[in-house]
Amino acid sequence: MNFAMPVMDPCYFCELARHGKQGWNFIDRDALTMTVLNGRQYEPGQCIVFPVRHVATLLDLDDAEAAAVMRAAKRIGAAITRALAPEALLLYQNNGILGGQEVPHFHLHVVPRTAGSDWGIGPPHLARIQAGQRAAHRDFEIVTDEKRASVRLLAAGISGS
Repeated sequence: MNFAMPVMDPCYFCELARHGKQGWNFIDRDALTMTVLNGRQYEPGQCIVFPVRHVATLLDLDDAEAAAVMRAAKRIGAAITRALAPEALLLYQNNGILGGQEVPHFHLHVVPRTAGSDWGIGPPHLARIQAGQRAAHRDFEIVTDEKRASVRLLAAGISGS
């Protein structure tokens, strides 16, 4: 694989996996995957599923991890649908810098969609969002009460499935 990859040391998702259930945004974990609320909320309830093992892209997943990621995406998608009643559900995943990948660890976005959001159709154009110009709900470094409430709601939704 020859994708130009972002550099991040330590890897954000490896650190989340290493700390287990301690993070503010933890929702779910199984033997191969972890699910967290995305700290950059383009839509309320937007989540990320990633393998516990460090792999850079989709092409680096083994078959068991690929299947586990989709099972976890289905679990959180069902929890999102029960908890938030969105009008649609969007899954997206970026590979390499040019593909919009910001963390050098495979991750799949699971996004509830509602009419009237400022996304339009599909995922946002991440390249146009500049640091320092993000509203709090879009800034992964800012933990808001709304983000914490989404974590509690979605984690409860998984527990109740």
